[in-house]
Amino acid sequence: MNAEKNIKTSLGPVLHHVEDGLWEIDLSNLRIFFGLSILSRTIGEEIGNLLQSLPGDLAFTYKINPNINHELVDMHIQHVQVFARAGILKDWVLFREEFEENLRFVFGSFQQQSIAKKIHPEFYGQDPNRNSPIALLFPFDTEFVHPSGYYILMERVPSQNRIGDFFLRITIDSREDGCLNLENIPHEVISDVHMRTYIAGASKISESLSNGIINVAQKGETFFEEENSHFSKVFSQIEKTPLGKLSNINFYWEEQYRNLILSSDPSVSLFILKKLFLLLEDASASKKIKEGNTLRAIIGKTSVYVDLSRLDRVLNFSFNQKRSLVDSNFYLKRMPILEMIANGVGHKNNFEGIHVFLIHHITSEIISLIETFRRLKVNSLNVAFVKYGGNIPPIYLDILLDIPTDSFYMAGLEFKLTKNNTPYYGVSPLYSDFELHTGFRHKLEEAKLGFFDAMRRLALYLFLNQLQELAEKNEKIILIEDGGYVAPVLNERALDGATFGEVLAEFWVENKFPSSKDQKFSEILKQHVIGTVEHTRNGYDRLTKVKQEKSSLFLPAYSIAISKEKTLEESKEVARSIINAIENTLHGIGKVLSKRNVLILGAKGNIGGFLKKYLVGGSLHENNLDVLEVDRKFELNSNFQKQSFRSLTEAEFANIDLVIGVTGESILESKDFENWIFQSEHKQLFLASGSTKTVEFASFIQWTNELNSSENPKLKDKNALIRFHRILDPQTQMDLGAKIVFKIPDMNLEKEIYLISDGSPVNFLFFGVPTESMDPIISQLASVSLGMVNQYKNKKLPQPELYAVDHQIDVWGNIL
Repeated sequence: MNAEKNIKTSLGPVLHHVEDGLWEIDLSNLRIFFGLSILSRTIGEEIGNLLQSLPGDLAFTYKINPNINHELVDMHIQHVQVFARAGILKDWVLFREEFEENLRFVFGSFQQQSIAKKIHPEFYGQDPNRNSPIALLFPFDTEFVHPSGYYILMERVPSQNRIGDFFLRITIDSREDGCLNLENIPHEVISDVHMRTYIAGASKISESLSNGIINVAQKGETFFEEENSHFSKVFSQIEKTPLGKLSNINFYWEEQYRNLILSSDPSVSLFILKKLFLLLEDASASKKIKEGNTLRAIIGKTSVYVDLSRLDRVLNFSFNQKRSLVDSNFYLKRMPILEMIANGVGHKNNFEGIHVFLIHHITSEIISLIETFRRLKVNSLNVAFVKYGGNIPPIYLDILLDIPTDSFYMAGLEFKLTKNNTPYYGVSPLYSDFELHTGFRHKLEEAKLGFFDAMRRLALYLFLNQLQELAEKNEKIILIEDGGYVAPVLNERALDGATFGEVLAEFWVENKFPSSKDQKFSEILKQHVIGTVEHTRNGYDRLTKVKQEKSSLFLPAYSIAISKEKTLEESKEVARSIINAIENTLHGIGKVLSKRNVLILGAKGNIGGFLKKYLVGGSLHENNLDVLEVDRKFELNSNFQKQSFRSLTEAEFANIDLVIGVTGESILESKDFENWIFQSEHKQLFLASGSTKTVEFASFIQWTNELNSSENPKLKDKNALIRFHRILDPQTQMDLGAKIVFKIPDMNLEKEIYLISDGSPVNFLFFGVPTESMDPIISQLASVSLGMVNQYKNKKLPQPELYAVDHQIDVWGNIL
């Protein structure tokens, strides 16, 4: 047998090499057993109980339960008899867990066809007259002869009272002073423990995953995802195999497999899943997967492709066809304007020799932008992903984690809750390896910051960390961001005269090069940062504020925030996506948007104006078209238009049950929510932000956090009970935000306030603005960034100032 083309497995079937990166194994005829780990646990518990009560030798007989181990009973094995001479297990308490694991391996040998047929030949297609059954000897000491070690001998013995039936005799003994004469017992030593990792509870795990697949398949889905969590047994078991620690297990299928599992008994899917987990137990198979190969498991008429993705963090099972590997080119082709820029059509600019630091949302359009930067020869690209609510499509992570790590790095945050349900953000494990930044991760975890502060910390930490590396190499970087996390701080610290060391220390960055510690931060920026590019109005306003306070900026700043394309066209689609997200969330809890009494904060802004137009023009019922609007741009107060929120009466606000905020400021105060709780006839109030970050309802978040941490929370001097819940979509179980329940026992009063997407922009819960509308906007971001780099290379970069597309510069950064 050619060892390179065929590899023996502990299961019996052989791994065959098909082509580069693909191996195949036929598991069609593999016998499978359920409940072996339950049997081993039951035997182990009985041994433990008897060791505490028996004065001498340990001996007992256990009748196999046909409801749990019917496969053994079908093979005419009815009992298990256990014997251990006094003293053999005297130190059992010290190695109890190891012993129980070894016991699982002994009983699990029935699952290993090549071994099981030796003890039970006729039930594995062998002729017992030509192949007599032999015992199996499992040496569990470090070396076979070890004075403190033990071995386990398992024999199949004919029943004395029922012809054709058998029992298993388990003898626990030691070689040093054992009672068995092994020379007189035909046996085979099973010493290849390293060949297999027994996954305890594989039957239950398979059943749970099989049910999950069937449930989503019934809804027409072709994908099921199991995420790692602190209570997930499957991941802790798989971690013991060569596959190591996983974050997800993904299942993909096509119509043929969907029809199979929906038209068949649930046991069909269960048997397939069980065989796949048995495959993972085999070290040879798991190692092949870990090495980057795909394994094709043949199970009857079903072929299952098994592989790892996302830096070996995700295990994929794809039924009947390889999962489709989409790359970033796929998304770029959907953006024809950006694709022309990426291919150099109409320009000769590139990012050659320049590093890019990007801060943006994780969307398909930004994946296209990343591909654009790579095509335009960027030296390296570091990304801090802005991630509020909703789920990241697995395909996005598959694409991003396939980009070579020598020129690409990414990080982001994840939403978390303290033990008392206070929300905060920590470093997400989904992106690039963060091990080098463990100190920062721990500090951020301890700080328990809200989204904006945590995101600013992460982005500045990564940017400054890279900046000091580039300063040593004398290389250049450009910052491109969405939201004003970093650029305003860079300008402020440079204009304040801070040293590089001071800025590094402020943002938890280790100073790797002491020689630069006392250098002025402004000198470092001047030598190594070309300039900054801003996408959003919030970021634009933050830079404007710095300029007003400091009289100037230190770095040239280009912005697309107030371009005609962005303010008019994108605002329309953002408004539509906000309404879509609110409707989907309301539908999930059995409510409708059309009956809500709506208040829009920032109603005269670009987004707010279109929100009013689309609500009145379609989303609200014809008898419910009065939308309350607040904006400082209104010249006068009227019944439904107010210059400020303070112009509303308490009764007017009490009539509201949906607030949509698009101001970028925290306008509502804690007293406003108290008044609503006490005065409103509505039981529920919904809060939805359409502005950047979590600023819109920051006061509400802070107030509820304070109430939650108080030993005796009070509302208007009344004792109150506060309970926090998650809003879960009933079909997808997607997390849509927080529900806070307020109870005033003395008044028999109960109200619920729903903070959709935890106060972050609701449009990012789902698909955001469609690609067709984002193409010209992201193209502006790319072209103006290219223009800035081109001007730097040609020594034509303008003086530090804030330059806006369609106002001071064109889309290529040329002065108008």
